[in-house]
This record gives sequence, structure tokens and C-alpha cells, in this order.
Amino acid sequence: MELLHLNYFLALCEQKQFTRASNSLGISQAALSKQIKNLEDEFGTALFLRNGSTCQLTPAGKILETHCWRIKQEMFYIQEEINDLSSTEGSISTTINVSLFLNDLEFKLNDTLSTLFHEYKQLKVNTIISDNIFNSLTTLESDIGIGPSISNSPSTIHKLDIYSNEYQLIVRRDHPLLEHATITLDLFDDYPFVFFNQRFLETKIIYDWMQENFPTRSQQHDIQVDTTELILYMVSNSNSFSIVPQYLEGHLDALNITAINHKSLPMRTMSIYYLKNKYMSTQLKQTISLFTNPSFH
Repeated sequence: MELLHLNYFLALCEQKQFTRASNSLGISQAALSKQIKNLEDEFGTALFLRNGSTCQLTPAGKILETHCWRIKQEMFYIQEEINDLSSTEGSISTTINVSLFLNDLEFKLNDTLSTLFHEYKQLKVNTIISDNIFNSLTTLESDIGIGPSISNSPSTIHKLDIYSNEYQLIVRRDHPLLEHATITLDLFDDYPFVFFNQRFLETKIIYDWMQENFPTRSQQHDIQVDTTELILYMVSNSNSFSIVPQYLEGHLDALNITAINHKSLPMRTMSIYYLKNKYMSTQLKQTISLFTNPSFH
């Protein structure tokens, strides 16, 4: 199997359609179909199940996909290592691609990145907004990913914790539950909870805490959104409540929102993620070192 065939195969795995895959590769659909047929003949088995205009991997295709990504990663690392060997300080500069969630860039990491760009001009860091930083790492779209720490990250990915923030409950300042002299968690049972949808890493962390501390609370009227701005807007303009990191405290006053601390709330730990078998170039090591430097947080 030639490396070119590997790229054709992986493109079809990602796009799940010959037309889209051929367009992304810049070749004709007939040429792509022929190359995939050659691969299937070489392995003596079908790699895709055709279903109208779409296609799905067969069990054999899934095995090949796993190994193809490993091969592509190794070829990528070989090139990185050669580039690192031939580079000297101040000459060849490699761009480090960092995948992260938009909400973290806007409300926390933007300050960190601004400081990094200002003080270390020789580093080139490109930020990639991603809904799935693990997929971004596996497909080599990014070198490192930054996001909330989770305990069940993929076995092929290394996790390095960099800093932590406490979570806080938030409501609008004239929320009815603030009329109580003592605010207990059971008072929140009658109000809708607004938070991120299920594709965000920290959603499970928060809903696990909710399940433990609000065991009888109904989720029927809860609201799922995509951005921190929408969370703050909903809390500011309704009787809903949410749970947000402490670093947002400086944004709450202008929105007529108050924060409520509770000792049982989990910590929000941010982590750097990268593939365990990734070649660690000099600049990548420097970038990770800077992100883990407490002075940047």
C-alpha cells in the first residue's frame, strides 16, 4: 500500500461520501473509487459498505483505519524530528497548533496566549477552535489540546494538569431564592439549570455533581447552550441558575449576576493533552513549559 492510497482511504473514512472525499483530495470521484477498489483487492476484503451516496467502514475497514492513522502519525513525527534536527535557535520556526474550546479562549486562555505572544515572539502558536480536541489530536490537526481535565481521556493521549479554578453557582441578583436567609442546595430544585450541551468535556463532571447533590431534581426544564455568553445571558434574564468557573467573577457585576460558593462544588482543572507517541520538538517542549508556568495563570 502506497502512502498516497493511505491518504485516499483516510479521506473517505472522514467524509463518508465519495463526492466529498474526492473534492477534498482534488481528484475525480472515479479516480478515488478506483484507488479504494485497488486497496480492497490488495487486502482481499471489502473496506466500505456502500449505501446510496454514503459509505460506512466494514469491520476490516475499521482495523485498517486504526493502523493507517498510526502510520500517518509516524510519518508526521519523522518529518517533525528531521525539521527539529535541522533547525537552530532564531532560524527555522515551527508553528505549534493548539486546539481548544472557544469558551476557554475567550474567557481565560486569551490572556495567557496574549502574554505568550508578547514575551516569546520566536514562538508561533496557531489556535484551532474545536468541539473535540481529542479528535483534533488524533487526526494531527493540532499538536496539543487544552481543555477541562477528565479522568477517562483516551489511552493514546497524555494529560498534564496546568491550573485549577473553583466552580461557583450563579443567579441574577434579584433571584427569588436570595430572599432566604440561608441558601441551601434544595432551594435550587424548582429552578431551571442552564449549562453546556453534552459534547463539552466538563458537562459530565457538572451533571455528575448535580445528580449527587440534587438526586430528586427533574431535568425537564433545564436548558442546554453552546457558549458561556448564552449561559450568562440566560442567568441574567431569567430565574435559571448555572455553575461557572471562578475566573468569570469579574464579568458578573455588569450582568447583574451574583455568585454563590458551596464547599461541595468540584474544582475545574485545565489540562494540556497530547498524543503519547508524539515527537516532542524543541519548540513544542518550550510551548508546554510556558503553559505550565504558574506565572501565566
